[in-house]
Amino acid sequence: MAGQSLEALIGDLLVGRGLHLAVAESCTGGLLSHRITNVPGSSDYYLGSITAYANEVKEGLLGVSRDTLEKHGAVSRETVLEMARGVCRALSAGCGISVSGIAGPAGGTPDKPVGLVWIALVADNHAEARRFIWPGDRLAVKEQSAEAALQMLADYLSGALPDPDGDRPSQFIPADSDQLLLVEVTARFDIQGRAFPQSFTWEGITYRISSSGRRWEDAKGQHILVMEAGGKVFEMIFTPSSYRWYVKRPLEDRHTA
Repeated sequence: MAGQSLEALIGDLLVGRGLHLAVAESCTGGLLSHRITNVPGSSDYYLGSITAYANEVKEGLLGVSRDTLEKHGAVSRETVLEMARGVCRALSAGCGISVSGIAGPAGGTPDKPVGLVWIALVADNHAEARRFIWPGDRLAVKEQSAEAALQMLADYLSGALPDPDGDRPSQFIPADSDQLLLVEVTARFDIQGRAFPQSFTWEGITYRISSSGRRWEDAKGQHILVMEAGGKVFEMIFTPSSYRWYVKRPLEDRHTA
C-alpha cells in the first residue's frame, strides 16, 4: 500500500497468514526488533526476540551447535539458519528471522570482511539465508542489515500469499525467465544503492567476478555485465524490491541447455 512502512506491511502480511514472528539478532543488537515494535498492534503477531551477541548465548539460548560455530563461525549461513530455527523453537513461533555479521570497524578478515552480514528466514517448510557485504560505518551496517531483513521477510510473505487463481503461491518471475536463473550472490553496495557483485554461485559452482562493465536499469532491476575469472561474460540482474539476484545464461550455453 502506498505510504505504508515496510514494518506495517509485514504486520499486515503476518496477520493475513496467521503467523507469529520471532527474531534472533547478533550484530544488529535489537535494531530489527525495535523497528518491528514501532508498529502499533505489533503484539498481535510479534512474540519477541533473543539478542544473542556472544557465541555462548547463541549456543545456550538458540541451540546453535558448538560444532557449527567452530567449523563455520558465528557469521555464516549455517549459524544464522540455526539461529532462526532456534528462536522459533524457543518462542513457539511459526516464522523466524535472524541476523549475524561483522559491523566493524574491527573484526574483519580477508574471507570475512567488515560489512559481511548473513540473514536467515525460516517459516513452515521454507528456509533461506542471504549474504551481504555492506558499505559504511558500524551504524550504517546495522541499519542496512535491519532493512534487508525486513525486506527479506516482506518478500517471502508477499510471495507466499495464496494465488486467487489457483493453489500455487504467487511469486515474482522476471520476463525471459527461461533464461534467468535465481542465484546466490556476494555483493557490496555504494551509498546510492548501486550493487557491485563480487561473486555468485550457479549450479553448484562459485564464480569470482574479475571485472564489471556496462550497467543499466529498467523495470526488472539493475542490470550489470560482468566477466568471471575464467573469461565468461554474464548479465546479472539485481531486484532491489526483493534483494534477489538473477543471472542470464551465457549466450553460448543457451543452445545446449
